[in-house]
Amino acid sequence: MSKYIIITGSPRVGANSDSVAEFIKAELGNNDVEIWNIYEKDFTYCHADNACKELGKCAIDDDATALVDQLKEADGAFVIAPIYFGRLPGPVCTLIDRFYGVFNPAKGLDVPSPNKKVGFVLTMGGDEVENVEPVAAQSAGAFAVVGFGASDSVVLGGNNDPAAFIGSDDEKAKVKALVDWML
Repeated sequence: MSKYIIITGSPRVGANSDSVAEFIKAELGNNDVEIWNIYEKDFTYCHADNACKELGKCAIDDDATALVDQLKEADGAFVIAPIYFGRLPGPVCTLIDRFYGVFNPAKGLDVPSPNKKVGFVLTMGGDEVENVEPVAAQSAGAFAVVGFGASDSVVLGGNNDPAAFIGSDDEKAKVKALVDWML
């Protein structure tokens, strides 16, 4: 049985991110799956105090520290987030910044595994989805720090309505294809 973590990055309860997460969880079947809702978690920004370089882990004891440890052990992950002003929401960026705690070139870095995959599902109100692909690519680079060596993404446009994903067979097919790639 494989372990998957689904990170929902919308600060809103009941947003499309939640619907996508539940859909992915169902598609992953009998695997061990945890949904990590950003709006339920208590974490802070990276303090960049370099204490992690001495400790070998982040000195801040909060939900983000625990998630980083889980991501290092996971077989795969999904990040589901809305796009705000052409970028990920602030809490998602804060979470990714916390990967700094395991980034230590002086002590050597683990080589990301091509078998450890991260999939991004990015939602947005507009329809100019091609402008969002660089967001996923940049984020995938950060996930390499915690061992993810392969990434893919799906961008879902026209999602201002919180029920947009649930009512779209086309969007479900795109997300299912991402899950199939992961498996």
